[in-house]
Amino acid sequence: MKVKFWGVRGSVPVSGPKTVKYGGNTSCVELNCDGKIIILDSGTGIRALGLDIMNRDFVKESRKNALNIFFSHVHWDHIQGFPFFRPAFYPEFEINLYGSLHSDVDIECALRGQMIAPYFPIRLRDMPASMNFKDIESGEVVQIGNIVVKSVSLNHPDGSLGYKIICENKSVAYIIDHEHTEKSKQRLVDFLKSTNLVIFDAHYTPEEYSGSDGDGGRKGWGHGTWVDAVELCREANIDQLILTHHGREDLDIERIELMAQKKFPNTVAAYEGLEIGLG
Repeated sequence: MKVKFWGVRGSVPVSGPKTVKYGGNTSCVELNCDGKIIILDSGTGIRALGLDIMNRDFVKESRKNALNIFFSHVHWDHIQGFPFFRPAFYPEFEINLYGSLHSDVDIECALRGQMIAPYFPIRLRDMPASMNFKDIESGEVVQIGNIVVKSVSLNHPDGSLGYKIICENKSVAYIIDHEHTEKSKQRLVDFLKSTNLVIFDAHYTPEEYSGSDGDGGRKGWGHGTWVDAVELCREANIDQLILTHHGREDLDIERIELMAQKKFPNTVAAYEGLEIGLG
């Protein structure tokens, strides 16, 4: 299994000299295993992923291979890159899109909604790729070839899904846009148990979350801290922790990575272009 990060920021894409190291695109992660492509979220990072896919040998030979996109939820930073996803503009591609209802809105309606006039000049129906929209619920298991994708509900306004992808006896979990609580702790520990690689939302510092920084606190906003990530992953006996959904400048992310590594040495702050192979 190979994992590559195409977008690692949360809430809003950014640019500028203070965000060069980790990148400014919003959430998008690619997994490759068993000849299949699994994409987690379609933030602005999916634009570069789409361009890369178009240049791959299997695409040049045949575009019949299906792409599989799993959405955590439909807040803008997790869907806003889809209108720029190049494979969606070619009829030879088949794209399977998985996600749950959020405030009674499904994935198809959310993607269509962000592309209606006057917000975007191209409609979802104008994208010629074959698209299969599949509603899933927390706890549901999806089988794609030899790949198993498990799901779990997360604590986030309007809801969010976390995923665990298992292939060739290796596993990757994607826990993003989740606010850690004692009530949800054991459920997530059980879900993450002995996972090889966990990608976790670390949008806030503990001081920001609690309000001890003097800025009112972030409780109820639906995001976690690096301390939450470390605590859960230590209890779940995972191998490696990847912090993502960054909301700060490079120097601050570096400091968080160092603090997390003191408590959980095999921790990395995700950056655009980071590739990890699970052999």
